[in-house]
Amino acid sequence: MGSARRLRNSLNVSDLGRDYETSLDPTRRRRDGVHYTPRAVADELVERAFAAHGQAIASGTPFSVCDPTCGAGVFLLAAADALVEAGRTPFDALASLRGMDIDPDALEVARAELLGWAHAHGVEAGEQELPFDLFVGDALNDAWPEDGRLDVVVGNPPFGGQLAGATVRDESAVAGAARILGRPAGYTDTAGVLLVRALDAVRAGGSVVFVQPLSVLGSRDGAMVRDLVSDALESIWIPDDQLFDAAVSVCAPVLRKPTAIESVADSQVIPTWTELAAEAMGVPSMRLNGAPLSSLADCTAGFRHEFYDVAAATVERGSAGSESADFPKLITVGLIDPAKLLWGTRAARIAGTTFAEPVVDVAKLSKPFELRKRPKLLVATQTRVIEAVADYDGMLWPSVPVISVLPHTDEAGALDLLLAALIAPPASVWAARQAAGTARSPGAVRLSATQLEQLPLPTDRELWIKGSDQLRAGQLTTAVRTLTSAYGLSENEQTVVLEWWTLRSKRRKRQGKTAGL
Repeated sequence: MGSARRLRNSLNVSDLGRDYETSLDPTRRRRDGVHYTPRAVADELVERAFAAHGQAIASGTPFSVCDPTCGAGVFLLAAADALVEAGRTPFDALASLRGMDIDPDALEVARAELLGWAHAHGVEAGEQELPFDLFVGDALNDAWPEDGRLDVVVGNPPFGGQLAGATVRDESAVAGAARILGRPAGYTDTAGVLLVRALDAVRAGGSVVFVQPLSVLGSRDGAMVRDLVSDALESIWIPDDQLFDAAVSVCAPVLRKPTAIESVADSQVIPTWTELAAEAMGVPSMRLNGAPLSSLADCTAGFRHEFYDVAAATVERGSAGSESADFPKLITVGLIDPAKLLWGTRAARIAGTTFAEPVVDVAKLSKPFELRKRPKLLVATQTRVIEAVADYDGMLWPSVPVISVLPHTDEAGALDLLLAALIAPPASVWAARQAAGTARSPGAVRLSATQLEQLPLPTDRELWIKGSDQLRAGQLTTAVRTLTSAYGLSENEQTVVLEWWTLRSKRRKRQGKTAGL
């Protein structure tokens, strides 16, 4: 830890900002998307934003850092400390700071924070003589300080989902967002709109690091943002845990605006958002050459309306007539573990009602779903590794969004081989790299039925069969080792994949799952 941060920690100069932001009325905080940023997070993101500018910072040439939604100033304080640690004088560090916010009270707190920082670092100038700049302004509609010429923009802009609620943009914000994106913003989160705006605000070669909802990495509503900033994307920061009191997982794309020379000369393939997200999450990189799952099976998932239809037909086993074949067991995502069915041992919550042993009264369904009543695999979604179970007699009914894997043949052992291919650790690695950042939480795997059909199968059939037999015998630990070796990976790759899968599996057990949707 540098001397500047040790001094800051000893004096607690950011407590005022934290106290202000956490004291705001909860309704106002939700409406404005205000959530306190931990100082350690601000330090980390400032470090990433400054990474490409070490030489410029060390040279002493003018350098500008802006947080256009600065609130009480935690990112400005982090930037000041980082500049001092890089060799700038405290006065020069302050001269680099530009802050803006729509809340004048928050700016007064930020001003007090920076004054305290200045005095703690021996800057004797009076308040009117200190060189930092703070402005009241709306980041969506107003000009930013040194617009188009900034070296770095870093911060945690307000999140604003547009489906419903207090964060839906008003008429002025709708117009501002459309102006920034060059088209109607639709359901694009306000934080994503401001990410695009920030890239416009920096000079060629300038950097942007803005906290974003994790959904920006893969959601349909984030596609516009991804398209507009992809040429500048260098990496993605994804924390292991949920950092804010808002019920949302986050990330921070690290952008650097290409210079004219770079734009002409750089002909390399640009990594995709999911590839960079996978790297940020520590997902191993490997090449699998097996035939796709679609060569042996079809994958399908129910639609949302089916969930409500099935939920209305769900009853507790033991009720009148529910022991018959017309009452298949209802299986939710939370009732599926790797090669293990938890129905009857874990309660399930269906449309707000808890069931110990849920079954479906098929006669109550508005239309038949015959594909459900046949041998198949059931695959959970939103899990840390692929979790699937076999339905040998066709008496398990998948609840949306559980995916069904339907084999092309009813030959003996076909289901077991498919189950083994899904449980194999390389399959989870492949899935995590395909869908990184698209789930509700970091590290979760969320594949669609179409994506699952592209899953590469093992290439060594003898080892595949052996692993399948071990899995059927309940030897999960032994089976995953055998199945990992069935993909033709090097010994080092096998070790890395097994360690990754084992760690993810342990986290899954520690965190538990909701046996609902």
